Amino acid sequence: MFKRKQKKGFSLIETVLSISIFLVIILVLLAMLGPVLSSVDEVKEADEISTIVESLNSFLQANSSLAVNGSNFDLIYEAVKSRGFATIYVFRSYVSKNSPNIQLSIGFSPKETTSSIRMERSAKIYDFQNAAGPIYRAILTNGPQMPKQYYRDRGRSAKPRYYLTTDRYAFKNNYLPLEISLFSNDHGLEFLDSIQLKDILEKKPIVTYFTVINR
Repeated sequence: MFKRKQKKGFSLIETVLSISIFLVIILVLLAMLGPVLSSVDEVKEADEISTIVESLNSFLQANSSLAVNGSNFDLIYEAVKSRGFATIYVFRSYVSKNSPNIQLSIGFSPKETTSSIRMERSAKIYDFQNAAGPIYRAILTNGPQMPKQYYRDRGRSAKPRYYLTTDRYAFKNNYLPLEISLFSNDHGLEFLDSIQLKDILEKKPIVTYFTVINR
């Protein structure tokens, strides 16, 4: 007697089921990986913000002179007092137009002025076109952590809320309290330095913190 040999293989249904199971496994793995990737991005963003804040604080407390005819404290005081706020930018930029090397750029807005203190040109930032990533705009306003004789509270809806009212020569505090709000802006041709404060504050800052500038 001859036994008929049976061919072994996968039927169409078995093949389809196998592929379906494989795809389900892939989707499950991607779903599990999503939060991990999100966490990695959040860590990177937190590190970036931490670096920006540290660089900003170092700039404000710098030993090098930011002013032509006064101290750094005098300059920052007058800058905040002039309009109720001051603007500083922090971002990574290419060293030059054709260079792949990146540096940290930080400085006051090129349009920043004070009534009596001249800023060093090096204290301002101009190379927005060389930005290699987000441009961080820091808005500095004075905080209320000082005697009320030195400032005016204009109410919660006012932007900015607190205004310095005292000439710096009559300001006897040993420090100036500041509230700093940090906003992230896309780099490129769409970036604008000249923008109204109310329009800036319509966006939610990525971080707001308090610091002091010592005399």
